[in-house]
Amino acid sequence: MFFGRSEELESMNKRYNKNRFECVIIYGRRRVGKTSLIREFCKDKKDIYFSAIRGTAQDNLEELSKAIYMYKEPESPQAPIYASFADAFDEITNIVKKEQVVFVIDEYPYLAEADGSVSSRLQHIIDHVWQDSNLYLILCGS
Repeated sequence: MFFGRSEELESMNKRYNKNRFECVIIYGRRRVGKTSLIREFCKDKKDIYFSAIRGTAQDNLEELSKAIYMYKEPESPQAPIYASFADAFDEITNIVKKEQVVFVIDEYPYLAEADGSVSSRLQHIIDHVWQDSNLYLILCGS
């Protein structure tokens, strides 16, 4: 069972049900249940869940590539690695042209630290592409 976050879940679901672009920022101290809240929200939705790691930009690109591929081909043992974050984000754009998807970047500060341009890339694609889609973007971090 999931307790103590009914207001947050209700708010997130209301925004999801609008079926338009949404960007939700979830932040707070470590170990307070941010990831549990996100996982509960995603339970009955199509989602691409990427948890950034404290590593290099390439390490994070590989993890993001796996997350996208697990969404597209959940039975496949091997995921191709996108050449860049721009290519990975373009693939997410292609996916949301067909259906509403929740795209989660958990531990976002690790990704921003690993690749100093990723925040700018996200801002650009949100402003010029995703804003006109039904993508539900969640950025989470401590």
